[in-house]
Amino acid sequence: MSWQVTSHIYGGKGFAPATVEEYARIARALDSEACALGALSASWSSTGVQLGSHRVSAPMCPTLASGDITAVDVRHTTLPFTTLAARCSDHAVECRRLGDTLADMARLLIRAHSLYADAELASRRILTEVVQVGTQLKPGYAAAGTGALAAGGLLAGWAVEGKPNPAWMSTTTARFQEGVMSGVGAKVGGVPSGVGLVRTDEVNTAAGRIAGVSAPVKNLAQGDRLRVREVVSHAPVVRSSASVGESLENLRRLAEERLGKVDLDSGLEYATIAIQRYERADGSNAWLVTIPGTDGKPDSPFGWAQNVELMSADANRRMSADSARMVVEAMEQAGIGADEPVALIGHSQGGIVAAAIAADKADDYNIQHVVTAGSPVANHPIGENTWVTSIEVEDELVAALDGAENPATDNWLTVRGTVSLAPEPTLASVDENGSCTPGSTPVAGSTPFDAAPVLGSTTQRELSHWLKYHQAAYQNATDLGSPALQRHEQHFRQTIAGELKETRYFEGRMTRSTTLAPAESDSPA
Repeated sequence: MSWQVTSHIYGGKGFAPATVEEYARIARALDSEACALGALSASWSSTGVQLGSHRVSAPMCPTLASGDITAVDVRHTTLPFTTLAARCSDHAVECRRLGDTLADMARLLIRAHSLYADAELASRRILTEVVQVGTQLKPGYAAAGTGALAAGGLLAGWAVEGKPNPAWMSTTTARFQEGVMSGVGAKVGGVPSGVGLVRTDEVNTAAGRIAGVSAPVKNLAQGDRLRVREVVSHAPVVRSSASVGESLENLRRLAEERLGKVDLDSGLEYATIAIQRYERADGSNAWLVTIPGTDGKPDSPFGWAQNVELMSADANRRMSADSARMVVEAMEQAGIGADEPVALIGHSQGGIVAAAIAADKADDYNIQHVVTAGSPVANHPIGENTWVTSIEVEDELVAALDGAENPATDNWLTVRGTVSLAPEPTLASVDENGSCTPGSTPVAGSTPFDAAPVLGSTTQRELSHWLKYHQAAYQNATDLGSPALQRHEQHFRQTIAGELKETRYFEGRMTRSTTLAPAESDSPA
């Protein structure tokens, strides 16, 4: 058993209304023809059944009973019922196959061109607001309902895998996670019931309140001095990139290397980011900043507490988060110019840092493109001049922590993936009459429009917040050939266009000490 991801696309630069209607008309026509072929298939099947009934309608006739037209008495004649029934069955199968093909084409057209994305987002927003109000008014009932759904997922996963696996709990609660989170955020943030209909930042307001308490406690535990220094990698962990897909793979390599999940023999440790300089044909520079997520180490600026600050509705609070300060300090040390184009890519907390810098440092840096994977960034006020490509998985929970859907605008595109079981291979068999039925082995990428395989996935359900699930989601969205996604991909390529000249790594540590080692920068909270 392995896993695959099916993606849908929301936002990005769309088509003119007339063009959208034309695509929708084609999709409806394909669906209509698929239904017609389905009806024709049923008709052929019915005809075969009727032929069979006619054959046995005269039980005393030996010719009809045998179906052998070569032995027909000269005084009788009959139809080749067996042959005709077989032909009817063949026609029914072929019509069904053609109908399924047309239906698949219609679904592909709808997904690739996001034809009904607005209606789907509207329905999701309504459900989220209903759950939010219910959570605010009846938090006990909301907690009980969410707990029941989670318990049901746990039991279902237990039945499938033969042992309890908490990852299934997120699967059954996925559709309600944003509503519950926004309801809890509204309760903590003091947002009146019903106001959520005109705002979506309840969680961010609550995060600001919580950060007012958690940040001082965090400073007592970790210290409030941030040290940022350049470190040397003994292996090319983050390599040259010319696409979002390649950059996601580099992000995964850096994230897993610094946490010890892979061993590239680089010598890099936790709280390390990468900054690459690309030189264009005219001699100017472009930059790509790669930011992994939370590592949770005791002296790391990418700890759990920093997530709360980054989620705050207040810009000063966001930029006071240690992880955001570290990345900005590293960008300064790398020498990124104010007018030089910059792309940021981050996973989880790294994506929140990227969104915060794009929103709050727009006057200091030319942030042209941000890519986030599994990051709750819907309410970060990123300007229209910055393109945002967000990748989320339906049941990963982390991306839903902001309690809101990402904006669906020309410059903000979201790829949302849904995890499902990949088809199991089938064995070959030999029937009693000697005919053979060949087996099949699913091959990665053999059905790119349906789903993309999660490379390295386990045989059991695991948390879909791992970056490999976002990579599969983006791969499937790319395979769809979405024009909106292609525009975002082209913009990302143009942002970092050029020859890679250097890749530098920067490491951050929190401390109470004010003594600096060589090549270190120290900044207070």
